[in-house]
Amino acid sequence: MKVLVVEDDRKIKIETIDDCLESPGHVSDWAQNQQEANGLLVANNYDLILLDLQIPSRPGGKDSPEFGKNLLKQIRARKGRDVPVILMTAQYQHCVDLMIELQDIGIDGSIAKPFPTSGRTLAVVIEEVMEKHRRFRRAAKAKDQTESLTTFAGGVLAYHPRRIELCGETIAEKSRRGYAWQILHVLRETNDKGKYIHLGSQRLAPKLDPKPMQNTLIRSICSLRSRIRKLMRNHLGQDCGQEDIIGNDDHGYYLLDWLITEVYDEAGTLVGGGNGVAKSAHAKQGGEPAQQFSEKQRWVLAQLASEVNLTRRDVETEFHISERTAKRVLGELSGAGMIEFDRSESPGFYRLK
Repeated sequence: MKVLVVEDDRKIKIETIDDCLESPGHVSDWAQNQQEANGLLVANNYDLILLDLQIPSRPGGKDSPEFGKNLLKQIRARKGRDVPVILMTAQYQHCVDLMIELQDIGIDGSIAKPFPTSGRTLAVVIEEVMEKHRRFRRAAKAKDQTESLTTFAGGVLAYHPRRIELCGETIAEKSRRGYAWQILHVLRETNDKGKYIHLGSQRLAPKLDPKPMQNTLIRSICSLRSRIRKLMRNHLGQDCGQEDIIGNDDHGYYLLDWLITEVYDEAGTLVGGGNGVAKSAHAKQGGEPAQQFSEKQRWVLAQLASEVNLTRRDVETEFHISERTAKRVLGELSGAGMIEFDRSESPGFYRLK
């Protein structure tokens, strides 16, 4: 850790502060006045600043608490809250009088001089402030990530022979231990109305092999939900809630209606789907689903209306997109019941349904 020490008392710097910093292996620069401190701040980055409140504004000048306060303002103007500041003062009562103003400017901790030799020593204050700053940075990073996320609004749940993908990201694999693979396969079943089935834990457990205890099944679903949420946040930048994929109500566990299920064979050819209905976020909350097709999907429909035998590769070439994106474009149309895959000829093609 690199520390800037702003202290005009050479004895305190050498005999006390240096010992405190050098023991854990920290390195430090030393400024004896406001002018020197500003010069070092321009040229360097620091992890911590130890700031004596009563310092001179320039070499040979008279010291004053106002100069320490002004330097604190300059630190915050230049560095923001990226670097923590610990205030040191021999005039602690005067510091108390200024505390509200200093806290508004931005101090992260304070200690009176002479420094205590036991209890809340300088080393203890430094550790407290650095831990608080680490928590602050973690919270700020989490907030930034959350604010940059888009809200998950449904997508394609694609079942391949050895993996299951959500919006192109693998969320379960046949070879992995646990029940995620089996749970997702059971829950993609639909009733006679084309809706995903609801299964309570007592009805779901017997469909899994080996049959899990109820607590094991609940933990498996919680683990799967968490894994999906993490993948969606970290890989796709989408905020996916714990029950945005697998919901749970009085009738049991179920897949959300805004998911389109697709089934692919070993060659990556679409061979079937699930409920065939994808609902928007509005529909999830009780509204009616809206048929809204993208430019690529409108082009596909126009080509098929002209009786063109269209393949996935044709879509990739036309729009210069990846195989995964082309599958999603076609899969959403297939799930909406607009097109189907004809395997009567090799390698097969899409047509209007």
